[in-house]
Amino acid sequence: MSIAALRSPQAGTDDAPVQRLGKVVEHLPEGSLYRVECDDGAWQCRRAASCLLRPELGDTVLIAGPDRYHVYLIAVIDQADDTTAHIETKGRLTLATPAGGVHIESSEAIRLQSAKAVEVSSERFALTATEADCKVDRLNYVGNAVKAMAASIHVVGRLCETVMDRLVHISRTAFRMTEQTEQVRCGQLDYEATDLARIHATQTVLTAQAVVKVDAKQIHMG
Repeated sequence: MSIAALRSPQAGTDDAPVQRLGKVVEHLPEGSLYRVECDDGAWQCRRAASCLLRPELGDTVLIAGPDRYHVYLIAVIDQADDTTAHIETKGRLTLATPAGGVHIESSEAIRLQSAKAVEVSSERFALTATEADCKVDRLNYVGNAVKAMAASIHVVGRLCETVMDRLVHISRTAFRMTEQTEQVRCGQLDYEATDLARIHATQTVLTAQAVVKVDAKQIHMG
């Protein structure tokens, strides 16, 4: 039975249609059951599936049904607190438009929260913001190309590993400082400086298995 009248209407009206306005006075623990106080008494009724706005205590609601045994909370007419609203369904909720777009607008913040996952699938994804914060424990990215343009980039981390078939770096000025050991292993090493090339250390060792060649107009040693 969908409804049990807490105060029985007049005798002989069990089969009469019911339509009343009342206030929500209690949200019963049995799922979507609500206790609604009307002029002729209190009614216990279940929220209709079409009533997506969750009724709150003190809200003025419309209850209706074909008889007193099948009465449902149809709609929220007036909210006691109109500063907040909850769209709520029992199962999966899908917003769909066959030939149009879906726009969500807010004068304040928009927050997406899920206990499991948030997925976005689209042919094109665009994000425009003055400031963005991204906090992720682990990020996996798979794509064909990445192009980034920024006036300043600052990266701080404990470990950086890069594996590339080809790496090209072009800059006007480059500075790199290593506190401990820096090693380079390559097939061929070619350094060329337009003005000055300088190697300085407390101890310098230059070895080769075949030939060491030093060629210049002047060679100063010592």
